[in-house]
Amino acid sequence: MASTSPRSLILLVLAVAVVVSDAQLQLSETFYDATCPQAASIVQQKVDSFVDADRGLAAALMRLHFHDCFVRGCDGSVLLNSTDTMLTEKEALLNKGSLRGFEQIDEIKMELECACPGVVSCADILALVARDATAKVGGTSWPVFLGRIDGGASFADEVNSSLPERTDNFTQLVARFARVGLDARDMVILSGGHSIGQVHCGAFFERLYNFQGLNITDPSMDPEFAAMLKVQCPPTKPFGFMALDATNGTFDSAYYLDLLTNKGLLESDVALLSDPLGVEYAIRAVQDPMAFLNEFGWAMIKMGAIPALEPYGWRRHCAFVEPKY
Repeated sequence: MASTSPRSLILLVLAVAVVVSDAQLQLSETFYDATCPQAASIVQQKVDSFVDADRGLAAALMRLHFHDCFVRGCDGSVLLNSTDTMLTEKEALLNKGSLRGFEQIDEIKMELECACPGVVSCADILALVARDATAKVGGTSWPVFLGRIDGGASFADEVNSSLPERTDNFTQLVARFARVGLDARDMVILSGGHSIGQVHCGAFFERLYNFQGLNITDPSMDPEFAAMLKVQCPPTKPFGFMALDATNGTFDSAYYLDLLTNKGLLESDVALLSDPLGVEYAIRAVQDPMAFLNEFGWAMIKMGAIPALEPYGWRRHCAFVEPKY
């Protein structure tokens, strides 16, 4: 654990209270101490090697945990492959072609199965990986509470109605987070996950080229920033990539500074400043970056406690449903 400041200790106490109070999950930092004490170190070593080889994987690995928990709870269902009878979350419009990191999760699972067969759940791997990937690129660490049970089902048609969309306004974002037990403040903090990662240029073409169908640039966008985007993302290249904030590859509070200086990319990011809560938090994150890093960890703990809709068992392979263990 990273910091011993009074703020960090208070946040840790709050985080523990949030998780322990959820009797349905009964998650614990020590869940694998007796059955697989090396689990966390195996995951961290693998994540470090993956991110050393490809720094962009940090955002991808964190994103898998988000996409998992918002659909059917934190149950590893985002990792399941489709079958003849089940089109899974991987194939949903919001996921297909955009999520990655599945091979790395499979590799981690294989190593854990060699060390501790049939013990560590895929959902717990996602939670550990998200923490370690974030810490690897500048974020602070946080305690990961373990003991999640994998799900046995995954449905593509549940994704679009569950995940936040890039065109959501503040009210819509709050509603989507509320469905999984997260409040407006959690939403604003967790949006800071966009501190790392990239997005297809086409995701913000409407703001850049056809704001409200008027064939103009969103007038709220910084003119110099808009001019730079038009060079990097011409209309003919919707599948090009653009970093989500100014310090691409480093987890920090620059995302909020970008918003405050009219350099946000997605409509859903810019929407944070349409509400006083979002404005207040963005200013605070810029003024006290360490507070944001600590609070992001707390919010991730809370998100990671979203209970599985239909717990099934510990899957031996994260991409397939096998007999219960």
